[in-house]
Amino acid sequence: MSIWFRILVLPWLWLISILPFPMLYGFSNFLSFLVYRVIGYRKAIVRQNLKNSFPEKTEAQLLAIEKKFYLHLTDLILETIKGMTITAKSLQKRMRIANPEIFSQLNSDKRSSIVVMSHCGNWEWVCDAAQISVSQYAQCVYKTLHNKSWDAWFLMVRSRFGTDPFPMEKTLRIMAGQKDQVTTTAFIGDQNPSSGKNAYWTSFLNQETCFMMGSEKIAVKLNQTVLYLAIHKVKRGYYECHTELLCANPGTTKEGEITEMIASATERDICRQPENWLWSHRRWKHKKPE
Repeated sequence: MSIWFRILVLPWLWLISILPFPMLYGFSNFLSFLVYRVIGYRKAIVRQNLKNSFPEKTEAQLLAIEKKFYLHLTDLILETIKGMTITAKSLQKRMRIANPEIFSQLNSDKRSSIVVMSHCGNWEWVCDAAQISVSQYAQCVYKTLHNKSWDAWFLMVRSRFGTDPFPMEKTLRIMAGQKDQVTTTAFIGDQNPSSGKNAYWTSFLNQETCFMMGSEKIAVKLNQTVLYLAIHKVKRGYYECHTELLCANPGTTKEGEITEMIASATERDICRQPENWLWSHRRWKHKKPE
């Protein structure tokens, strides 16, 4: 983290993080208006993504989702910053795991697991809360940011309560070295691959979509149970996580089978609360190779 980041940026982030939640969401209301109405941040991308994903919806329905999305987006940004100072008690209250028994059973069976999430709800708070919510050693895979100061800041926030983040490029090496440990490793399953060539292609939200197969390949290689974690927004600032077993024995599956399960679970998750997915993401920039 550079000295200039510490002097010019960090104090402002800290000031935002100590705001009481009512003030934080009041600020989010203003920020949402600014981002949506004034700046129009990626509005064309959001509209096209929504239109292509939900051809059955009317213009009015799509516009309603769009407006709610921008409010959720600014909530998400400020909630992520709030992660600097939020207490463990408050985080557990606001990010509740509905069925923790699935992790307890895996721990009893001495089975490590891969937990796949999507860009729904608040995945940052899930990473923050992981180690105080499950009995296994919790870690999360992340994509390294080009800006080293912001990368260091995210690492600091994500690891506050003991969760161990590690970069995507080191995933297999780190996880293969943990054979004697019972671990829970969080992956984001709807990340856009750098290329569509070696990706898994399927119909997703009414479009041909490519998915990274990293979590499937590691699950098969290390024979780890695969779970999907759906994050549902109960109300502003409160989320509930539902964990679903996707595959208990990855070694018995065909290539692409687990990734198809992940895509299906992600689509179901998005359709339940469409405004809470990251629609500003350029998710469909790759075209399926001929």
